[in-house]
Amino acid sequence: MRFLIRSVLHQGGLCGPDEECPDRIFRCRRCGYSAQTELDGCPACGADWKAIDVSHGPGCPKNLLEEAMDTLNGGLVRRCFRILSAKSIGLTITLADITEEEFQVLELIEAERHEQINRADQQGGQPGEHMLDYRPGPVKSPRFNMLAGW
Repeated sequence: MRFLIRSVLHQGGLCGPDEECPDRIFRCRRCGYSAQTELDGCPACGADWKAIDVSHGPGCPKNLLEEAMDTLNGGLVRRCFRILSAKSIGLTITLADITEEEFQVLELIEAERHEQINRADQQGGQPGEHMLDYRPGPVKSPRFNMLAGW
């Protein structure tokens, strides 16, 4: 679960642009031929290098994260980030609105965010560097705030 949360928070730093991906795929736009080695042109249809697209391959960290987010745990993590987004736009969320599982994941997300901020402070970097901006504040329910530690 922590791996998924960390990966989502560091999504911007998982893999660079398509051209720098460690597992990139070269695909011809004209015929669909693809290969993992760099192509100067398409060997199948003879298209020149301008017809070749570069994209993230199946072993790319971004694609692996997408696959992991399609699991049950990934769905739970996604729901919790949606809850945080809803809260950040002003919706009131109480303990009655979420499950115990969701509450535990929300606690993990908050703990991971604080770890990242502390790590950035110690290294002299910016806390939001390569991190999605999920900064939940207190909700309007005093009981929820007390239980959540906000």
